[in-house]
Amino acid sequence: MVVNVGGQLMNQVLLFISRMVFIHYLSAAYLGVNGLFTDVLGILNLAELGIGTAMIYSLYEPAAKNDEHRLAQLMNLYRLLYRIVAVVVLLVGLALMPFLGFFIKDSSGIEHLRLIYLMYVANSVCSYLLSYKNSIYLAYQKAYVRNLWAQLCDAVKTLFQIVLIVLTGNFILYLAVQFVMQFIPNIIVSVKVDKEFPYLKECRELPEKEKFHGILRNVGAMSFHKLGTVIVRNTDSLLMSSFVGLLSVGIYSNYKLVLSGINNLMDKFSNAFTGSLGNLGAIEDETRVYSIYRELDLLFFVIYAYWTAGLFALFNAFITLCFGAEYCFSTATVAVLVTEFYVSGQRKVNLLFREAKGLFWYDRYKPLFESAINLAASLLLVQKFGVAGILGGTVISTVATCLWMEPYILMRYGIREDWQGKLKDYFVRYAERVAVVAALAAVSYGWVSFCPAKNIGWFLLDGVLYTLLFGAVMVVLHRNAPEFNRLKDRVTAVLKRRES
Repeated sequence: MVVNVGGQLMNQVLLFISRMVFIHYLSAAYLGVNGLFTDVLGILNLAELGIGTAMIYSLYEPAAKNDEHRLAQLMNLYRLLYRIVAVVVLLVGLALMPFLGFFIKDSSGIEHLRLIYLMYVANSVCSYLLSYKNSIYLAYQKAYVRNLWAQLCDAVKTLFQIVLIVLTGNFILYLAVQFVMQFIPNIIVSVKVDKEFPYLKECRELPEKEKFHGILRNVGAMSFHKLGTVIVRNTDSLLMSSFVGLLSVGIYSNYKLVLSGINNLMDKFSNAFTGSLGNLGAIEDETRVYSIYRELDLLFFVIYAYWTAGLFALFNAFITLCFGAEYCFSTATVAVLVTEFYVSGQRKVNLLFREAKGLFWYDRYKPLFESAINLAASLLLVQKFGVAGILGGTVISTVATCLWMEPYILMRYGIREDWQGKLKDYFVRYAERVAVVAALAAVSYGWVSFCPAKNIGWFLLDGVLYTLLFGAVMVVLHRNAPEFNRLKDRVTAVLKRRES
């Protein structure tokens, strides 16, 4: 967690500096192209089919038992599947190239558009060649080894890109640096894995037929989840570009930069639990699993509630200070944006435990309904509400499917004991928490509107006052909750160990 969060904070600062330099030296159209092609490649990555998640789950038990032969078999299968994915992504990416004009409403002022697209495709294809080796560290709860190198290389990459944009203003060189630097951490990790786990190279077998079929079953289930994630998360920019215009994609990309930075930070934070939760699910009973679940559920609520209410109050002030008032959305659009952020964030704990328990099969059809509702609602609402309508479609689809089905699957098939009562408690807590976040957001927005943040000093002051208010409310509301006290005891114990 220290490596993940510390490195992400450093890189997020560099990313904001890079974005400000990007906007200053390149046109907003290039910003839109960057956001659009990133999402297009996210759709191409549908070919991954959730293989990584299913394979990593398969590694938890043999890693806990230190079964080297089985680990080697699984890693061989992982390598084979990812090479197939790389070929599929390349072929589909090339097949889509003649249709670029369909996705871009106005591409005037963008030179070498096809070359730029090909560089994005190549970047995506090459990401699959060595990345599978990272999973062995995750299975052994040592993901920090890879993450440390990845964070360092990301920092170097961003610095190089800033320098190139300032000196040349060339977007092609900007992408070339990104393409080259992605190889370095994977190569370093590949060499370290070969030295630390030599048995992986000695065994060339694939898993037995029974195990192989079990993995394919999980991959099949995860493919539906991957489809839903890709359609819901990677079509917003396409719809904006097609129905609203490329400039709106550029404006949205600034908000997305902030939200992606926070989400990446939270992913790094939550990923620190992944290996431990996989081990927990493999060796502990449901009572112990549920106890840890309640702690993490509260922890993630507090974190996402803090970000959500604060973003609603200060998001446009931050965008104005960093990029200019002309890059701001309306308050209504921001409200929809942060609502989607909160609803998605509250899913993370359920998804963490679903993966730890291997519950991919039970809700395999949910993403199909989620995707259909998302596209239908977005296409219907974009005509009248523009960007807010597209984002609103995502909120509607998540509430209609994920919000209730994911906790149901976890309680019914993962926790099992008294699952009906625990599920009811979950929804009661969820409703109460939504009310708390809405009230905090309204109060914070009210005082920011009364005394707007016109400079960085006022902005920081508003942030400090909001943080104090939020902290006081959380302590008052949860001071008697058992999971709150357990979390407090854990933090206290960690701090005492560090002091000694």
